[in-house]
Amino acid sequence: MLLVIDNQSAFIKKFKRQFLSEQDFDYVFFDHNQPITLSAKTEIKGIILSGGKGNPYEPLNLTSNFVALMNFDVPVLGFCLGHEIIAVSYRGRIKKLSEYSGKKETITITKPDDPIFENLNKTEVALVKRHAYYVAELPATFESLATSDTCFSEIIKHKEKPIYGFQSHPEVSGTDGVLMVKNFLKICKII
Repeated sequence: MLLVIDNQSAFIKKFKRQFLSEQDFDYVFFDHNQPITLSAKTEIKGIILSGGKGNPYEPLNLTSNFVALMNFDVPVLGFCLGHEIIAVSYRGRIKKLSEYSGKKETITITKPDDPIFENLNKTEVALVKRHAYYVAELPATFESLATSDTCFSEIIKHKEKPIYGFQSHPEVSGTDGVLMVKNFLKICKII
């Protein structure tokens, strides 16, 4: 089963309707401020942390994100705010951009051999971005897989675990973005 934490993302309904509803696997949604209440028999195989407003330091209640990261040893994928939450939870630092980034931007993949890019066959992709913050300092246990003009750490991955963060929104970025999300689900052994 896939666990999805909704951090008030503007894209989560579209993602759920157009992507998850078409898949042949179970998933469960929890709001960012809702306790994660699962049966002891529930087998979580992967976690998605959605984007949303604000940042990990503001008073938005993001407890369920941190609880999910601490209590499940499974692959994780964070979009935008979820990406920032992952970085902060592993002792990285975020900073505010000098200017809001709200457009499609070209992302340069620096480590194309990672499984998240399987069958992508290119090192540049255009992904939708909507964010005011960025990961300014990577946690020591993470590496950057891709860069952009606004972010050195556009796509990050834990060095030893399948934990990924995308500053962008691949879930609504067309064919290339959907391919990367599907690759994540393959990593989780969900599809």
